[in-house]
Amino acid sequence: MKNWLIILVLSVCMSATAHTHDHNTDGMAQSVHSPYLIYRAGNPSFRPNAESVGVLAPSVSTGTRFNERYLNRQIAEWSLRQIHENLTLIDDAWVNEYFWQMTANMNANARNEGLFALPIIDDNDINAFAVPGGLIGLNTGTVLSALALDEVASVLAHEIAHISQRHYEHRQDEKGKMLALQLGGLLTAIIASSVSGDLATTALIGSQTAMAESMATHSREHEKEADRVGMMILTKSGYDARAMPRFFERLQKQSSLYHTKDAFIPSFIKSHPLTAERLSEATSRARTYPVVSMVAQEKQAREFDVLTWRLKYLTKKVDLTTLSASATDSVGARLALVSLLADTGQHDKAMALFERGGFDKSDPLVCITHAHALTKQGNHIQAVAVLTSCQAVYPERRDLRLHLAKALIDVGQGDKAVVILKPLTERTSHDVQAWQLTQRAYEKSTLNPTLASIYALHARSQAELWHGKYQGALQSNAQAIKLAKDNPSFNVLSMLENSKQVIITARDYKP
Repeated sequence: MKNWLIILVLSVCMSATAHTHDHNTDGMAQSVHSPYLIYRAGNPSFRPNAESVGVLAPSVSTGTRFNERYLNRQIAEWSLRQIHENLTLIDDAWVNEYFWQMTANMNANARNEGLFALPIIDDNDINAFAVPGGLIGLNTGTVLSALALDEVASVLAHEIAHISQRHYEHRQDEKGKMLALQLGGLLTAIIASSVSGDLATTALIGSQTAMAESMATHSREHEKEADRVGMMILTKSGYDARAMPRFFERLQKQSSLYHTKDAFIPSFIKSHPLTAERLSEATSRARTYPVVSMVAQEKQAREFDVLTWRLKYLTKKVDLTTLSASATDSVGARLALVSLLADTGQHDKAMALFERGGFDKSDPLVCITHAHALTKQGNHIQAVAVLTSCQAVYPERRDLRLHLAKALIDVGQGDKAVVILKPLTERTSHDVQAWQLTQRAYEKSTLNPTLASIYALHARSQAELWHGKYQGALQSNAQAIKLAKDNPSFNVLSMLENSKQVIITARDYKP
């Protein structure tokens, strides 16, 4: 049985922890520079109005607030391990990089704490969620049901607002008693909605879902507040605030249609209840914000075209016939078609289409697609050359580092791959893909075989840790410790002992 069942305990346990609110009117702190904001979107036409001026004052840090941030980080880490263990995620490095940049930009316009993680869940259901500590999850179904990029941005901005306003952390009822944290029900509902197992599992999930959804549902006040703050975030980030009520209204109409047919209702509607009053208020409020320039709209339309076709290709929602028909007018469809032709062994057609496709060959996704086609063709050396050239132009991009490292491993250059991957694992300890590639890189390394084995085992233990496989992580780490004790000159025992404690702490942590 999957570990999703233990999530139900979370809402009860967290009720024992009280926090002190210190946020301002809208819970938004002064924006600060983030190293992840490589392509920061802007809106030169934006002018602060009376509503937005009051939200830019920085919050005051206190000992209580510091402790709260620490607790929230633990919750976020625990939640990410649950998500990795139980859900199917999109592991495409370019898609993850795109959403990270997009969401980190919006987050920096609302909070002085960076994002922790942004898992993209391969699920047709329309849903998004947020967790204290800066974790935001987004379903592919949300993206593919949107008609424009600003609609996707509106969902993400709404979730950032929930974190900014600390809606998931706690609330008080009329008697002043602390109510349970909603996170337990939230994750249970998310995981339950995506599980497809035997009949016993399905029946058990069904018996728990109603309670989980009730626990995960926001109050009307929280939803209105998230709408209001989310629109500010959208506008400051260069998106159209009108996209939020437009997307939500369309979801509401679809939900009404589904309800009449006794069909499935999107999870986002269940956890973010929509009312006529809320939609009316959001629509009126959105009209007070400036219209996005045509230049910005055209840029967003191009990006949305590439993004949606990439997701359709990754989730196997398109075939060669559909892509071929759409490729004439769509850059995104052409790129996806190149990849699918390469996947199906039509290498000559893939390369011919790439050469005549009119692509910007310095664009990261174009480089990745080119290298993918070359790799499928068996031309690994040229794939390395393409990715090396592109990664030199964009050294900060995670996606290019991952693809280049994989290509280097394919040609047996494990040492170079280790160098490329090291900044990723140092910057983000929960980067599972980077740890998995690091393990493979050390297995192809020219280091002392024993030392290489120690580092490979350490990398494997880290990947297992973030998948919630604590026993496997401890076993891999124990094997590395044994080798280190037999070879004290390597001077890695302290690192491994620290890793052991991290794994044990994570295993024993109960929110």
